[in-house]
Amino acid sequence: MGVKIETSRLIIRPFEDRDADCVFALRSDPEIMRFIRKPQQNREESIAWIKLISSRWNSEGIGFSAVTLKKNGTLIGWCGLWRLKETGEMEVGYAIAQKFWKNGYASEAADAFLKYGFENLGLEEIVAVADPLNEASQKVMKRLGMNYDYAGEFYGRELVHYSLTSDEWKAIASENAQGNDDDS
Repeated sequence: MGVKIETSRLIIRPFEDRDADCVFALRSDPEIMRFIRKPQQNREESIAWIKLISSRWNSEGIGFSAVTLKKNGTLIGWCGLWRLKETGEMEVGYAIAQKFWKNGYASEAADAFLKYGFENLGLEEIVAVADPLNEASQKVMKRLGMNYDYAGEFYGRELVHYSLTSDEWKAIASENAQGNDDDS
Protein backbone atom coordinates (compact mmCIF):
# COMPACT_ATOMS: atom_id res chain seq x y z
CA MET A 1 0.00 0.00 0.00
CA GLY A 2 1.90 3.03 -1.27
CA VAL A 3 5.15 3.68 -3.05
CA LYS A 4 8.70 3.94 -1.85
CA ILE A 5 10.81 6.60 -3.55
CA GLU A 6 14.43 7.42 -2.86
CA THR A 7 15.99 10.79 -3.68
CA SER A 8 19.48 12.08 -2.93
CA ARG A 9 18.53 13.02 0.65
CA LEU A 10 15.12 11.48 1.29
CA ILE A 11 13.30 8.21 1.55
CA ILE A 12 9.62 8.67 0.84
CA ARG A 13 7.73 5.65 2.09
CA PRO A 14 4.22 4.50 2.94
CA PHE A 15 2.92 5.62 6.31
CA GLU A 16 3.05 2.99 9.05
CA ASP A 17 1.12 2.67 12.32
CA ARG A 18 4.22 3.75 14.24
CA ASP A 19 4.07 7.15 12.45
CA ALA A 20 0.86 8.27 14.20
CA ASP A 21 2.59 10.26 16.95
CA CYS A 22 4.87 12.05 14.48
CA VAL A 23 1.95 12.80 12.18
CA PHE A 24 -0.03 14.19 15.11
CA ALA A 25 2.93 16.38 16.11
CA LEU A 26 3.06 17.75 12.56
CA ARG A 27 -0.68 18.11 11.98
CA SER A 28 -1.31 19.73 15.37
CA ASP A 29 1.40 22.37 14.84
CA PRO A 30 -0.42 25.66 14.13
CA GLU A 31 2.49 27.02 12.07
CA ILE A 32 2.69 23.98 9.77
CA MET A 33 -1.09 23.87 9.38
CA ARG A 34 -1.58 27.65 9.12
CA PHE A 35 -2.20 27.54 5.36
CA ILE A 36 -3.58 23.98 5.15
CA ARG A 37 -6.45 23.62 7.60
CA LYS A 38 -7.31 23.79 11.28
CA PRO A 39 -4.70 21.91 13.36
CA GLN A 40 -5.73 18.45 14.51
CA GLN A 41 -6.82 18.18 18.12
CA ASN A 42 -5.96 14.56 18.92
CA ARG A 43 -4.01 11.52 17.80
CA GLU A 44 -7.18 9.77 16.56
CA GLU A 45 -7.66 12.50 13.93
CA SER A 46 -4.14 11.81 12.68
CA ILE A 47 -4.79 8.07 12.52
CA ALA A 48 -7.98 8.74 10.51
CA TRP A 49 -6.03 11.08 8.19
CA ILE A 50 -3.35 8.42 7.59
CA LYS A 51 -6.09 5.91 6.69
CA LEU A 52 -7.77 8.41 4.35
CA ILE A 53 -4.63 9.46 2.48
CA SER A 54 -3.53 5.82 2.18
CA SER A 55 -6.94 4.59 0.96
CA ARG A 56 -6.38 5.20 -2.77
CA TRP A 57 -2.99 3.57 -3.27
CA ASN A 58 -4.45 0.25 -4.40
CA SER A 59 -7.29 1.65 -6.51
CA GLU A 60 -5.66 4.72 -8.12
CA GLY A 61 -1.94 4.56 -7.30
CA ILE A 62 -2.19 7.86 -5.39
CA GLY A 63 -1.94 9.02 -1.82
CA PHE A 64 0.42 10.73 0.57
CA SER A 65 3.61 9.23 1.93
CA ALA A 66 5.95 9.83 4.84
CA VAL A 67 8.96 11.99 3.93
CA THR A 68 11.98 10.81 5.92
CA LEU A 69 15.64 11.77 5.99
CA LYS A 70 17.82 9.18 4.34
CA LYS A 71 20.66 9.70 6.84
CA ASN A 72 18.68 8.81 9.97
CA GLY A 73 15.08 7.90 9.09
CA THR A 74 13.55 10.94 10.83
CA LEU A 75 10.02 11.59 9.61
CA ILE A 76 10.00 15.27 8.56
CA GLY A 77 6.71 15.61 6.68
CA TRP A 78 4.46 14.25 3.98
CA CYS A 79 4.10 14.49 0.22
CA GLY A 80 2.03 12.85 -2.46
CA LEU A 81 -0.61 13.03 -5.14
CA TRP A 82 -4.32 13.50 -4.54
CA ARG A 83 -7.32 14.23 -6.74
CA LEU A 84 -8.82 17.71 -6.29
CA LYS A 85 -12.48 17.21 -5.46
CA GLU A 86 -13.52 20.43 -7.19
CA THR A 87 -11.91 19.74 -10.60
CA GLY A 88 -10.77 16.11 -10.65
CA GLU A 89 -7.23 17.28 -11.42
CA MET A 90 -4.27 15.48 -9.87
CA GLU A 91 -2.64 17.63 -7.20
CA VAL A 92 0.81 17.34 -5.67
CA GLY A 93 0.77 18.29 -2.00
CA TYR A 94 3.46 18.55 0.66
CA ALA A 95 4.25 19.75 4.16
CA ILE A 96 7.53 19.72 6.08
CA ALA A 97 8.18 20.16 9.83
CA GLN A 98 9.26 23.70 10.77
CA LYS A 99 12.75 22.81 11.91
CA PHE A 100 13.46 21.41 8.43
CA TRP A 101 12.15 24.39 6.45
CA LYS A 102 14.43 26.18 3.96
CA ASN A 103 16.43 23.05 3.11
CA GLY A 104 14.69 22.24 -0.19
CA TYR A 105 13.06 19.07 1.16
CA ALA A 106 9.54 20.02 -0.01
CA SER A 107 10.84 20.66 -3.54
CA GLU A 108 12.84 17.42 -3.55
CA ALA A 109 9.88 15.33 -2.38
CA ALA A 110 7.38 17.06 -4.69
CA ASP A 111 9.72 16.65 -7.67
CA ALA A 112 9.92 12.92 -6.92
CA PHE A 113 6.12 12.74 -7.00
CA LEU A 114 5.97 14.70 -10.26
CA LYS A 115 8.28 12.08 -11.75
CA TYR A 116 6.14 9.28 -10.30
CA GLY A 117 2.93 10.86 -11.62
CA PHE A 118 4.22 11.53 -15.11
CA GLU A 119 6.31 8.38 -15.59
CA ASN A 120 4.46 5.74 -13.57
CA LEU A 121 0.86 6.95 -13.79
CA GLY A 122 1.10 8.52 -17.25
CA LEU A 123 -0.52 11.76 -16.13
CA GLU A 124 -0.75 14.60 -18.65
CA GLU A 125 -0.81 17.36 -16.03
CA ILE A 126 -0.25 17.82 -12.29
CA VAL A 127 -1.48 20.85 -10.37
CA ALA A 128 -0.88 22.39 -6.96
CA VAL A 129 -2.95 24.78 -4.90
CA ALA A 130 -1.94 27.05 -2.03
CA ASP A 131 -3.15 29.89 0.12
CA PRO A 132 -2.27 33.16 -1.66
CA LEU A 133 -0.32 34.23 1.45
CA ASN A 134 1.75 31.03 1.51
CA GLU A 135 4.77 32.38 -0.33
CA ALA A 136 6.96 29.41 0.65
CA SER A 137 4.63 26.91 -1.01
CA GLN A 138 4.38 29.06 -4.13
CA LYS A 139 8.19 29.21 -4.28
CA VAL A 140 8.22 25.40 -4.26
CA MET A 141 5.70 25.34 -7.12
CA LYS A 142 7.77 27.80 -9.16
CA ARG A 143 10.99 25.89 -8.41
CA LEU A 144 9.29 22.78 -9.81
CA GLY A 145 8.53 24.69 -13.02
CA MET A 146 4.81 25.05 -12.34
CA ASN A 147 2.97 28.02 -13.80
CA TYR A 148 0.38 30.20 -12.08
CA ASP A 149 -3.06 29.70 -13.62
CA TYR A 150 -5.69 31.45 -11.50
CA ALA A 151 -7.20 31.85 -8.03
CA GLY A 152 -10.22 29.69 -7.34
CA GLU A 153 -12.13 27.91 -4.63
CA PHE A 154 -10.58 24.66 -3.41
CA TYR A 155 -11.07 22.92 -0.06
CA GLY A 156 -13.67 25.57 0.76
CA ARG A 157 -11.20 28.45 0.48
CA GLU A 158 -9.84 30.82 -2.15
CA LEU A 159 -6.48 29.35 -3.25
CA VAL A 160 -4.02 29.95 -6.08
CA HIS A 161 -3.76 27.22 -8.72
CA TYR A 162 -0.52 26.25 -10.48
CA SER A 163 0.03 23.54 -13.09
CA LEU A 164 2.70 21.65 -15.00
CA THR A 165 2.16 19.46 -18.05
CA SER A 166 4.01 16.27 -18.77
CA ASP A 167 5.73 17.89 -21.76
CA GLU A 168 6.85 20.87 -19.65
CA TRP A 169 8.19 18.51 -16.99
CA LYS A 170 10.07 16.44 -19.58
CA ALA A 171 11.70 19.60 -20.98
CA ILE A 172 12.78 20.68 -17.48
CA ALA A 173 14.11 17.20 -16.68
CA SER A 174 16.03 17.16 -19.97
CA GLU A 175 17.56 20.58 -19.25
CA ASN A 176 18.55 19.46 -15.76
CA ALA A 177 20.12 16.26 -17.10
CA GLN A 178 22.12 18.23 -19.68
CA GLY A 179 23.21 20.66 -16.98
CA ASN A 180 24.47 17.73 -14.90
CA ASP A 181 26.34 16.33 -17.90
CA ASP A 182 28.07 19.68 -18.41
CA ASP A 183 29.37 19.53 -14.82
CA SER A 184 31.27 16.27 -15.31
